[in-house]
Amino acid sequence: MSRIFLAATGRHIGCGLAACLIVFAGTPAALGQLTVSADFPGGSAEVLVIDVDSEIASIEVRPKLRYDRGWPCWWYFRVDGAVAGQRLNVTVRANQEPFREGRTLSPAWALPRRAAISSDNVHWSQTDPGEAQRDRITYPVLAPATTFWLAWGPPFQSAHADELLALIAAKVEPATPFELARTREGRAVNGIRLGNPDAGDVVWIQARQHAWESGSSWVAEGFVRWVACDDPAAVRLRERTQIVFIPIMDVDNVQLGAGGKDATPRDHNRDWCTEPIYPEVAAAQVLIGQLIDAGRLRVFLDLHNPAAGDKLPFYFGPSDYENLPEVERSNYDRFLSHTVRRVGEPIGFLPHFRSSDYIKTKEERDRVSRHWVAGRGGPDLTALTLETSWDTDHGTISGYRKVGQGLARALADFLTDE
Repeated sequence: MSRIFLAATGRHIGCGLAACLIVFAGTPAALGQLTVSADFPGGSAEVLVIDVDSEIASIEVRPKLRYDRGWPCWWYFRVDGAVAGQRLNVTVRANQEPFREGRTLSPAWALPRRAAISSDNVHWSQTDPGEAQRDRITYPVLAPATTFWLAWGPPFQSAHADELLALIAAKVEPATPFELARTREGRAVNGIRLGNPDAGDVVWIQARQHAWESGSSWVAEGFVRWVACDDPAAVRLRERTQIVFIPIMDVDNVQLGAGGKDATPRDHNRDWCTEPIYPEVAAAQVLIGQLIDAGRLRVFLDLHNPAAGDKLPFYFGPSDYENLPEVERSNYDRFLSHTVRRVGEPIGFLPHFRSSDYIKTKEERDRVSRHWVAGRGGPDLTALTLETSWDTDHGTISGYRKVGQGLARALADFLTDE
């Protein structure tokens, strides 16, 4: 039994002679014909083992650690040299190295019950459920092609966002793409305004303040596709409302394949303060502030994915819900009621608001986007954080789109039943 040294952690693992290979992330790991790589936008994998000598070939990886760039939970890699129909065991081990200031991440965030798999990096499905242990999970994979991709969930990259925005701009009028800001690394954060530019009511919807939460961008895609469709309710919504839509906020970490959440010194959703460090947050604050000052912002929606144990989508709502003025509380109740009906039919939806009481100080809570926006608006402004479950059978592109479509229908109902 040989012992192969794992340079990234200073640990060692045992494996059969000539049966495994250790490499650094970003370079292909090869033995025989099987290779694994993550050197593409959004890619993330440290390859630990490739074993082709056993009856069933096996691969073991873990998410790439990007120190100070947030949680190491996102993984996304390509397998080359397989045989279509070949059985493989793919193990994902949680990366429990410190990601900042001595902090480590619970394995649950990196280990979905099913992995996302694709033969073309476009169309994604789910694997069969994996066999979980404390810090790893092994997925039984039937190779769909010689080359295929595996990921924590269906990836949604900047290329997806650009394609979506171009599609919406070509489909409806008026629709105006715009650049919200350039990131600290010089990348464009793009969005689109659609609907009536002179409308008294404006809806702001944004996704992906935490890069690992790819499902939130697919929910956003489902939302905007319905808003731009020919359904009479969608047409009426566009006639009476302007929608400002941002599918990815944390563009830099999405491109890098980093988690983004709890980045140093803070992540996007803790940056809504008087001196934000992210240009895209600063730009959003300016535009949202102008809409609030003009009395036009009616709804603010910030899209996320929650913890693995959350099996139903839900809203983080007002922390002071019980003390809200009657009109404001009624607006929140109506929005929730419409969402439960529209999203709950196919997916299920938590029928009450959750409070972000896990945030221990008022100072930090006030730096969360939903709280920042709500604190500046009046009783006619409804500001919510939507958390869409990911570790379920609905954690697919079609499942996320259904949530987004239901959210858009709920919005249309909310704005027409006053």
